[in-house]
Amino acid sequence: MTEEVPVNRSDLVALVVVSVIGGIVLASWLLPPQLSPEYLNAIMVASVMLAFFLFIPVMGIRLFLDDRRDGG
Repeated sequence: MTEEVPVNRSDLVALVVVSVIGGIVLASWLLPPQLSPEYLNAIMVASVMLAFFLFIPVMGIRLFLDDRRDGG
């Protein structure tokens, strides 16, 4: 499997949006929502963690949709 998968700008935008929203939800679940350095740090850590773990699924979904659009 030597096929290269190009990363589109829309893939990265979708990944950032999902990661930030998920990071806010995850941080709100762990800490009471308030404007504090701990809460902002929790949002950042959760967003980075989600971006790391969701990169491959987002690319897989995009490839599936591209294949479906081209084949059907």
